Parts: sequence; C-alpha cells; structure tokens
Amino acid sequence: MSKRNWQAAAWPVALALLVGLPFLGKPFHIDDPVVLAIARQVLHHPGQPFAGQLNWFDRPQPIFAVTTNPPLLSYWLAPVLAACGLRELPLHVAMLPFLVILALATASLSRRFAGGSAWPVLLVMLSPAVVVSSNLMRDVPAAALAAAALALFVAGVDRERWPLALAGSLLVGLAMLTKYSSVMLFVVAAGYLLVQGRRRWAWTLLPGLGLVGLWCLQNWLTAGQTHLGFLWATQGNPAGWQERLWPLFVTVGPSLLVFPALLAALAAGRQRWALAGCLLAGALVPLAALRHLGQAVSGQYLLWSAAGALLLAALAAGALSRPAPEGASRRDDGFLLLWAALVLAFGVWGISFQAVRHLIPALVPMALLATRQLAGLRARWVLVALAGLVLLQGALAFAVAAADYEYAGAYRRFARQAQAEYAGQRVWFSGHWGWQVYAQEAGFRQVSDSGPAPTPGDLLIIPDRVYKGMLPPGLESHLLPVKETVLPGRIPLRVMDGYRAGFYATGDGLVPFTFTRERELEVFRIYRVTGEGHG
Repeated sequence: MSKRNWQAAAWPVALALLVGLPFLGKPFHIDDPVVLAIARQVLHHPGQPFAGQLNWFDRPQPIFAVTTNPPLLSYWLAPVLAACGLRELPLHVAMLPFLVILALATASLSRRFAGGSAWPVLLVMLSPAVVVSSNLMRDVPAAALAAAALALFVAGVDRERWPLALAGSLLVGLAMLTKYSSVMLFVVAAGYLLVQGRRRWAWTLLPGLGLVGLWCLQNWLTAGQTHLGFLWATQGNPAGWQERLWPLFVTVGPSLLVFPALLAALAAGRQRWALAGCLLAGALVPLAALRHLGQAVSGQYLLWSAAGALLLAALAAGALSRPAPEGASRRDDGFLLLWAALVLAFGVWGISFQAVRHLIPALVPMALLATRQLAGLRARWVLVALAGLVLLQGALAFAVAAADYEYAGAYRRFARQAQAEYAGQRVWFSGHWGWQVYAQEAGFRQVSDSGPAPTPGDLLIIPDRVYKGMLPPGLESHLLPVKETVLPGRIPLRVMDGYRAGFYATGDGLVPFTFTRERELEVFRIYRVTGEGHG
C-alpha cells in the first residue's frame, strides 16, 4: 500500500476507534447474553453451536429455538471468552475490528460513488445507530461485512477482476452467517450486475451462496431442519402493515440528521415539485401515525417520524429528479436507491419487530446518496451547514450512547450490590438481557415457569424494565415485599424504559430514545417467599 493510501485509510480508522474506545468497559446488555451463550457452546461443541439450552423467554429452551441469527460472531468471540473469561474489556476489544471495517469500507465506497468525500464516513460512523451499538450484538459486524462485501464486489465488477468479486461474494456469505437479514445483499449485488450490464458475472455470487448452503446443511444434519426454515415457520411478523411501517420513519429520523441540507439542495436546484413532495411527506407521515396510534404518540415521536419521512423522501426525490447526465451517474443513483430500499424493506417486513439497529446496513447507501446530492452545491454555506449537522448528529449519538451505557451499568451495579447485601441467603431473580449475566455471576438462580422454584424463606429480585417472562405458577401469591431499590440516572435520556423509549425494540408509539426529567433509571423489587413456590 502506498503512502497516499495509508494516509487515506488512517483517518477512517482513527474515527472508528474514537467511536469504539469510550465503550470498551460497557456492561453486557440486551442480546449480548445470547451471543455469549452460543460462544460457550462453541467452546464445548464447535460443530454444534445451537445444541445447548438458554432460559431467554419463560423456561430453558434449545438455543436453536431461542436465537434468531446464525453463530459466526459467537465463533469470533469464543477464543476471547476462552482466554479471558466473561470480562467486558477483552470482548469489546474483539469487536473493534468491525467498526474499523465499516469505516474503511464506507470510505472505499465513497471513492467509487461520492468522489472520495469524507461525509459518508462521518455520517455513518457518527450515527446514533452505530455509536449506541457498541455491544456484543451482531448488528455492526453484519453491517461492516456487508459494506466490505459490496465494496469488493463493485470493485471487482468495475475492474473486471473476478478474484475481487469472488472475495466480495464470500463476504456476503459471511455477513449472512452473522445476521440473516444480510441475505438481501445477494439481491443488491445482483442488482449491481443488472444496472452495469454484467449479467455474465452472476456466477461470482456462487461462493457466498455456497457458504449459506453449507450452514443449512449443517442445520439439517444436526437438527433435522434448517434454522432459517424454523424461524420462517415459527417467528413470522403478524403485525399489520401500519404497525410495521410507522416505526421505520421514527427509527430513520434520528439516525441521519442530514435532511435539512438535502431539502436546501432541492430548493437551490429549483426542484420545486420534488421539494413540495418531500414537505408533504414530512407532514402526512406524522399525521397518519397520530391517527393510527392515537394517544400513544408523543411529541418526540411526531418529530422523529417527520424527520425520517423528510430524509427518505429527499433521498428518493433528489436521486430521481435532480439533473444528471445519462448513463453511469444515473445507474449509480439507481443502484444506491435499490440497496437502501431493499435493506429498509426487509427490516420492516422481514423482521418480527422494528429497531434502530436493523437499519444500520442501510446507512451506507443513504449517506452515499446524500453526499452525491450535495456534491453539486459549492457554496460555503452548504459545507458549514453540513458540518453543523454532522456535529449535531455526533453529539446526539454520544449522548444517547452514554445514556445506554448508564442503563446497562445499572444491572451490573445492582447485582454486585445485592450479592454483598444478601450474602449467605438463597436469592432468585427474574429477567433477562445483561441483568441475567450479572445476576448469575452473583450466584443468583433464575426462575422460570417450569422446573425448580423458590421455597419459603428464599428471596426473589424482579427489575421493572427488563423482559421477565413468566413466574412459576402460583408463586406471585406467595411473595411478600421486602425492599424496593430505585437506581437514579444522571443523564436526561432513556433508551429502554418500557413505555416511551425503545432503542432496541421500537413499536406501539415508542421512540428510539426520549429526553426526560425523570431521574428513575430502574427499580428493583425484592420479595421474600412465604409459601410453597407452586402454591
């Protein structure tokens, strides 16, 4: 690599580290325990990652039935877990390469589609969707592998170098073995071949498809069915189209704060009909959501849904209506629109619930489209405005990430506090997410709706805001309240409070994060069992 290339790569790497390093000590959170449980299974039986059991809903169940994604990330983390144990720092260090890959891949794609501009990298890496996702979940790794896959595939097709296209195909397969939603990348890559008139290169997609086929074969040999088929049959999306659609806008809105610049670009380009259409979408989407959800809608929900509608409408209108030469530029716009649209559509209709993290793979094409639309405006005010928007987005991202860090830390802190306070007593707990890891680490036993139950004299700890599943039948009537501990939060933001904010699961009027004056971060209720657990 030349000195110039090293210099071009240095700043995206530095930005990736800036995003990841502050959160190396972040407590285990949300779905981290599932990834860790599969990693432990990998250490015991490398060929059967889904053979173990995990209590993630109401009772211990096979991991095959619990997890909704393939195990590649768990294989990546398994050696770290074996060498360092259940420690946050080394496991988060092992996740840093994915942030670096995402930044470098976005920079590479920017050289191809946005003239090498730095804006796409800044917009993607400083998005709240990326910064808050500093955890052990599959979202950033899958998005990083997806962006790298398409960067290699596009380069291979453009230069007619089939080894690069094959490498991209293999990375598409690895992305799908990290998160199933990456299956859309095969369609995206095929779309690039179509718009470039390179259909004969379709054979280069076979290696990636082969990796997926091998995974399905492993499933069939070990479980008698494919994991994908099992999920399709058992975990569909029963919600109506509006319950699926409105969360798209409210999750996109705060993830890329570039829509004011795009609207200004439409105005400067005298694309009046396109601008009017965007403003109409920005008004109608919140009104439609308000009519559908009624009192469940907050002012923040309306704000972010309007922002999301304006962003998506501006990206589409700008690409379809702005003056551009025929040929390559028009085809590139079409390809980027296809890429973003397919990822977003799969997130809405292919996944059983909405979440900010599901749209991370769409950030790259959206940032590239935005940069292309702003490239023709050379006025200094455009650059100043765009820089201000990126700074605002980055500040928001780190504020929300800090709030998420504080929220995750509440469970670690209380588990250790309760371990010291109730030493020598038999303590049970209800609840999942990171709380589950730290409660078990403290020696507490997890209740379920079947199996062993607390007996008279035992203690039971139930947090308010984690997913808890069901208690053993009859237990609730034998619980005597002992103590209630409120853990306050210092940051006036909430990411998961169960009734307003849902960064990791958005729907029913929830926003990804909410500004609040409430000091309460989590409430832990401690009970004494006074009768037989099963009553």
